Amino acid sequence: MRPKAKRTIIAAVLAGALVGVLLSIFGGEFQRRLVFDSWQNWAPQSDTSDQVVVVMIDDASVEAKGQWPWRRTDVAALLENIAIAEPAVIGIDIYFTEPDRLRPQNFAELYTEDALDEATRAKILTLPYGDQYLASVIETAPTVMPWVTTNSGGRSLSELTFEAVEGEPPVGIARAERMLTSIPLLDDVALAKGVVVGPPDSDGIVRRVPLSVMAGDTVTPGFAVQLANIASGGGSLRWTEEGLIGAGKIVPSDPTANLEFKMSTGWEEDVITALDVLNGNVDVEEMHGKVVLLGFGATGTTDIVATPVSSETQGTLVQAQAVDAILNGHWLARPSWAQWLEIAFALALVAMLIVAGIGFAKWLVFAAIGVGALLPIGSFIAYDSAGLLIDPARPIVIALCAGIALVLVRYALTFAELVEKRIVTAEQEKENESARKLQLTMVPSAARLAKLGTRTEIGAVLEPAKSVGGDFYDAMELEGNRLAFLVGDVSGKGLRAALFMALSKSVSKNNLLRSGDDLGAAVRQVNTELMAEEDEEMDLTLLVGIIDCSTGMIEMVNAGHEDPMLVRPDGSIEVVKMTGGLRLRTLDEFPYEVEKLQMKPGESLVIVTDGATDAMNVKGDRFGLDRVLEALKDSAQSSAPERVRHIAGKVRAFERGMDPADDLTILVLRYLGKDAAASKSN
Repeated sequence: MRPKAKRTIIAAVLAGALVGVLLSIFGGEFQRRLVFDSWQNWAPQSDTSDQVVVVMIDDASVEAKGQWPWRRTDVAALLENIAIAEPAVIGIDIYFTEPDRLRPQNFAELYTEDALDEATRAKILTLPYGDQYLASVIETAPTVMPWVTTNSGGRSLSELTFEAVEGEPPVGIARAERMLTSIPLLDDVALAKGVVVGPPDSDGIVRRVPLSVMAGDTVTPGFAVQLANIASGGGSLRWTEEGLIGAGKIVPSDPTANLEFKMSTGWEEDVITALDVLNGNVDVEEMHGKVVLLGFGATGTTDIVATPVSSETQGTLVQAQAVDAILNGHWLARPSWAQWLEIAFALALVAMLIVAGIGFAKWLVFAAIGVGALLPIGSFIAYDSAGLLIDPARPIVIALCAGIALVLVRYALTFAELVEKRIVTAEQEKENESARKLQLTMVPSAARLAKLGTRTEIGAVLEPAKSVGGDFYDAMELEGNRLAFLVGDVSGKGLRAALFMALSKSVSKNNLLRSGDDLGAAVRQVNTELMAEEDEEMDLTLLVGIIDCSTGMIEMVNAGHEDPMLVRPDGSIEVVKMTGGLRLRTLDEFPYEVEKLQMKPGESLVIVTDGATDAMNVKGDRFGLDRVLEALKDSAQSSAPERVRHIAGKVRAFERGMDPADDLTILVLRYLGKDAAASKSN
């Protein structure tokens, strides 16, 4: 692969990875929610808890005791019955934001001063009422009252007494300006208070509960962690770098001081109804020593939230699951190293794609796909076995964008290479066409060959290959009733070979015309002149001969060419083994030797280039010398031109449509003898 293409691929993959990084930044929270919510649905927490009990004021309870809100005395009686079981702590997930409607003051205000004397009014106002009864129960039982952060309404922070959490909380902790609480008479006497829930995520789903909230300058605890901490023996709550120390353990936190935990869908089945508690139909052992949450879940309640595992869940059940998660370690944590691990996987995947893309190790593409496929599996195992939230989507998105960029750039480069190849092919075809035209114009035509020699007959053919080589032939009359002929094969392909062929043919012809009687000297001079050319890559084979038309004596020099074949009138064939010599342009001043051959009337000398012997068919078989000899036998009585056409036809039929790899050149010289006119007429 070209360096420029490698640089392009690297740049494209990195650009794609950058797009993936931006997508993971802008859509990171969404993709993490999608992944982690899927894990929650596939492997929710077990449906039961032996440490947390929920008592719910449900439809059956409301139907029996009247519509909500109940009289405070009824609520107090409910709490008393729960307290009798001696639970570890009672979490009251109900807000009493207004005084009891049945308090004496409201009764007294029903009558005018004329209807109710002052003594009686004063006596009435001293009567005990429901809020006092409920406050006494809340004060004596181990209760935790709920707070909700608000920006308007509720109570100002100056009115509240806070239980401070020590240490430095996460910097993203929520801040409260005011608190929605129960009336001071009830709220202030509770053992502890805690913030129940903050706002849901932007998609309206509750995935976490607060561990702490910043109320003014004070860090106040969350409702669930207060319950778990009291149930575990109490003690101060303190923030550390690892999380919130409470409930006898370090509870991990997200950057906003919230706890995310594994949720369940089956807690509703284990809820105890308030009516059963009021009627004494509950075994006290079911609540003894446990965390009991009291909530309102009858029709019309507004405390309905969506969670990752359920579209509608009562808020009290979310708190109960949070308490259970703290007590039993069922929380979900996203440690600080998780992000670096995700980045490391992303970098590794991108590196694999780059290395594979530039062709060093293409198998790394499959390795990257395998790693990408294993990431969600590993993330789920980490979630299910260790409660770790490791986001597989980030490295996958980054790698996917990088992979798309790699595919696109490889496609673009392939398309560009294809276009370039087509351009090069078109140029080569144009060059080859020019070379073919040059090659064919440099050799004598059949009509011209027919006029040469008084007692000879010459036939020749040159069929350039698709890629064009440098074959050539020529024949010319010399003084003394002699005829010179030659067949050459230039190494190389294309226009360069054709141009060198033209030069070689011109140099050979000129030296033959002025050679006199020394053919060897002429060939040596051809070699000398061609050696002077600067193109060192080009060389050629050459078989050159001169026939004395009066006697049939032939002098020949073979410079690395195929041996000629002598065909007799009876059809017998002899391959004329020549001493031969090196190709031209191999060694300066090489002593090329002249060899003689006496031809008899009717005999033919056949000269071919390796385009005939090396021709191949679709099976990869070569035409070879044996098939050349067989073709010669079939045309033993033919004229020289007919014999040339016959051999060429046999070669092309053997190739059966395959593109020839080399030029095909055949020259046949037939000696007619003294009765030349009669022989040529045949």
